[in-house]
Amino acid sequence: MKRAAVFLLVLSVLICSCSRPKGQFAFKTFTDKGYRINPERLEFDADKELFWIYSFEKISSRINLGVVILKKDLSWVDVLSRPDHIDAEKNIVRGSFKGYEPGDYKIVITEITDSGAKKIDECSLYLYSDSESY
Repeated sequence: MKRAAVFLLVLSVLICSCSRPKGQFAFKTFTDKGYRINPERLEFDADKELFWIYSFEKISSRINLGVVILKKDLSWVDVLSRPDHIDAEKNIVRGSFKGYEPGDYKIVITEITDSGAKKIDECSLYLYSDSESY
């Protein structure tokens, strides 16, 4: 019985230490009072600045991140990529869309390790313009 308990304890520690960081996206426009975690639709006016955050669950050590913004053209094209990090004191990554053309976009958060980048999460959204011609 003791061996099973010790085995389960060691297994749970290994699983927790090897798991990727988790979190969620939230969005805010200039007129919003706060960030919306699950907006009804992920369509925003391209003429107005859009703020986004990715809030991670509790983090105990520093993790190096990559933040990538992609735009759909014939394929997904890298529009912006930048390094960032999270640690015990900073568990939020933030950014904004301002001056971007209307279209489909993705925000991709990656963990940068010695063996390369591993995707943590991504979010797709659409920027529209009232002046778009159909």
